Amino acid sequence: MQEAENESMDENLFEKSVLLIKTNRTVQIVSVLTALVLLSIPAYSMLSKSQTPDDEYQRELEYIVDFDSGFITWDSNSNLELNDDEVFSLKLSYDDFPEDAKAMNIVSIWVYIEVLDSQEDNEETSGLGCSVDSGEDALDSASLFSSTPNSQSEILETQYGTGTYMDLLEIPEFTTFPLITGYTVEEIEEMYETNEEDLVGEYNFEITGLVEAGDSTLQCERQDPSVTVDYTIELLWIDAMVMEWNGDSPWF
Repeated sequence: MQEAENESMDENLFEKSVLLIKTNRTVQIVSVLTALVLLSIPAYSMLSKSQTPDDEYQRELEYIVDFDSGFITWDSNSNLELNDDEVFSLKLSYDDFPEDAKAMNIVSIWVYIEVLDSQEDNEETSGLGCSVDSGEDALDSASLFSSTPNSQSEILETQYGTGTYMDLLEIPEFTTFPLITGYTVEEIEEMYETNEEDLVGEYNFEITGLVEAGDSTLQCERQDPSVTVDYTIELLWIDAMVMEWNGDSPWF
């Protein structure tokens, strides 16, 4: 008897609920919105999953970067003779890159000069006393000015040899270095790559001869007509290899 009464009450409650939905506009709207929300939950979940990149998990891993690298000669001269204060100027651009360099990831320029006659100078002597006391050679020197499209510039001077790197890529800094985390492999690789926009522009190189003759003696005059310089301009390329760090052994 009690069960029959409960069933009757449930039926009445259901009928009242249906009647309320049919007659009350507000309840109808709320019911429809509730149904839409419930239906959208699995759809949103599937959409979010489909929009998550396949490599997103890589941000939780740790990586190290190893490099393969090499040099490509851009310009050189092993016998550049300059008078005192004479300036040799060389203006180059990306169009002057060697063809094989345009296919590589160029990140820096190495410029090197060497004074060839710093020890055995080509000074000339004249006078009756030269056979007795000709004096001593003075060391010649040369200066180098270099500039790149990214506004880097350098001035060097040497009596022997000197060189400098002119970076074309801003090397990334990581707070967790040497381990790298928080990035995907592709993002890390892109940080170590230059593109044509980074390389286009004017590259200027100037080498100035600084000739110095030794002191003349009583009856021997010394003169130094020139200084001979060897210069080399090379393009440094790198190929960054990003590897997952498993912590088992050091990479160096």
